[in-house]
Amino acid sequence: MTVRLKPRDYQLEALRWALEKKRAVVCMPTGTGKTLVAGLWIRELLSKGLARRVLVLEPTRFLVEQNARFLSRMVGLDARPLHGSLPRVERERAWKARVVVATPEIIVAEWRLFEEAGFDALVVDECHHTSGQDPFKTVVEGGRFKYRLGLTALVPPSRRREIEEAIGEIRCWPWTHPSIAKYIPEWVAEVYEAPLNPTERRLYESLEDLWSRITGRARVLVGNAIRWYVRDGAEALRESYSNSRRLQEILSPIEPLLFDEEVRPAHKLDSLRRVLADHEGFEKAIIFVDRIVIAKIIAGALRDYGVSMILGRRYVEPRDALRRAKRPATRIIVSTSAGEEGIDLPEADLVVLWSNTASPLRFVQRLGRMLRASQGEEPRQKYAVFLVTPDTVDVDSLIDGVSMAQKAGVYVNISSETIQYLINISRRRKILDVLYERPLPADMIAQALQAPIERIEAGLSWLARKGYVAYIYTWMGKVYLVQDRVEDAYKYYRDCLTPVSEASATLQAYCPGGKERAVRSASYEKALRYLKAQLEKCGVVERVRATVFYAKRGVLYSRNLSYNFAFRDERIAKLIADNIYSYPSCTNSP
Repeated sequence: MTVRLKPRDYQLEALRWALEKKRAVVCMPTGTGKTLVAGLWIRELLSKGLARRVLVLEPTRFLVEQNARFLSRMVGLDARPLHGSLPRVERERAWKARVVVATPEIIVAEWRLFEEAGFDALVVDECHHTSGQDPFKTVVEGGRFKYRLGLTALVPPSRRREIEEAIGEIRCWPWTHPSIAKYIPEWVAEVYEAPLNPTERRLYESLEDLWSRITGRARVLVGNAIRWYVRDGAEALRESYSNSRRLQEILSPIEPLLFDEEVRPAHKLDSLRRVLADHEGFEKAIIFVDRIVIAKIIAGALRDYGVSMILGRRYVEPRDALRRAKRPATRIIVSTSAGEEGIDLPEADLVVLWSNTASPLRFVQRLGRMLRASQGEEPRQKYAVFLVTPDTVDVDSLIDGVSMAQKAGVYVNISSETIQYLINISRRRKILDVLYERPLPADMIAQALQAPIERIEAGLSWLARKGYVAYIYTWMGKVYLVQDRVEDAYKYYRDCLTPVSEASATLQAYCPGGKERAVRSASYEKALRYLKAQLEKCGVVERVRATVFYAKRGVLYSRNLSYNFAFRDERIAKLIADNIYSYPSCTNSP
């Protein structure tokens, strides 16, 4: 198989240099195609017999899956994913591939197999992780790799020597490089996780459980409490709890857990420190947070950087705050919503969104003002970093915020890869994980995840609109499946996907911008041709409406069916047609 992407000049330059060095680190800005450089590097080593097997290390399970597909489909390599969530039989199969794409954690966990594999070459994505006691470093130091290639978008100066010793010489192609600049946006978005510890996770689950058992105004208050907790921090929730008698009444069963000493006041603080260390060359950073109590905690923890706080006229006179913020000695500005309007800080080259928002307007106010180009200065790469609490509503809020902003016509420079990463650390990803095991109805997914059914239904609706999941009608109602695992539906629900000759249907497909003409009283074959034709014409079908007609015991029946999910694959078109024309025999309906 040939390479399906034409490499750019700077990618070929990086490839030749890395091959010549044998041990090298390619540093390029986000979005410049470092993975293609790695794929071509691997292909060259294998084709010339310089290496028999190659290991590619990725920091997350999602990147393992994504880059294994990329190397297979776009570069033509025998690449397989390997991570802890895969069944044992798939892991055993992956170990036999010529190119293994894995998380370092699974390599450490299956160290004997790693030693037996005999990898000659190593690719380390996000190689700035190869420091300290990180599993990346364990694998890099534990293997006998003749060829090593590191990939990164930034090299923290304090880690440069350690990275060079572990992998090889570093060469950077900056975003100002003539052949790269035209491909690079003015600013780059990144996401850092801020996970809850076990006690904090119990508090979150207790809040979610309480939310699922109450109704009315009380449920709204608990929903707010959940957002304050995972978006801002426990101290924000504690402050609201202390100031609201009604909230005290509702949360009284979990009061001991809320004030447990293991629950940190601001759980995102450790991740914020990591952001500042990774971007240690920044000139001025602004950190947006919604709650003043959290802003004060952040300012106290980072006082060594020289901190100015913008908290609104009630607390600090705006002109004085802005004057202090612009001083060269002030490297960090901590701002509440007071800094979103009327304050211009174009010299900020790092913006950290501590408190995520679903408002398109606030996206513009927070990012647009701080990341515009400075007048009369040399341009420099700027970064926007989102801190998110994985597996909580905090990630969902950020995903929804980005989607709403883009839908409203607001340019939010967050790549599709970043959105995928967000989904990977959201509760929606957990839904996908369950569905990767087998297709299930919503209530059984909720049971498997021990989550409120309302949360699961909301997550499924979002995943359907975005084209990640589909569903079919069965005797259990709607059964959901992952769209790239269509075969699972036929494996478990064959009787609901075997068309019967006595059925006919009227179908209407909806493409972006409107609905297409309907096909009426169609046979199965005609309906399938119709769906495939609309898919070919539009590229994506956003939903399908159908009325199926059938006779039972001499009585003519009809049922309206709605498939409210986006799809681009002909296999999904066939799945829908098969389900429509199987409806009379696979459900409990008359």
